[in-house]
Amino acid sequence: MSEAPIYTSPSTVKSLWQEYRIFADRLELDTHVGLFTVPFDDIERIDLRESDVAGLLKGDLQLRNFRPAWKLDWANFLEHIVIDKTGTWAQRLMITPDDPAAFKAALDAAMTKFTERA
Repeated sequence: MSEAPIYTSPSTVKSLWQEYRIFADRLELDTHVGLFTVPFDDIERIDLRESDVAGLLKGDLQLRNFRPAWKLDWANFLEHIVIDKTGTWAQRLMITPDDPAAFKAALDAAMTKFTERA
């Protein structure tokens, strides 16, 4: 897999020094416990969410469509991306890229191109 990523969220304090990359057909999460690869075929939904703490302070418990989640960084405390996916090991991932809105826009665009090719 020597292709260049479409978008790279560099390792920063927000991501606990982990790097997140978008490719033409997959998402790669380079974490402290290893590299997680999420094929676009496995992604059901992508959301941009405010801090869970900020939502909780406003009374939003976020219980609708609850799924246990792997929070790979500061997702509870900062604006973050929620990735719902099929699979067995983790159906919801929460990550905090350097610029969550730009990351989501790049991921949406890459997934749209991927779907059009299929």
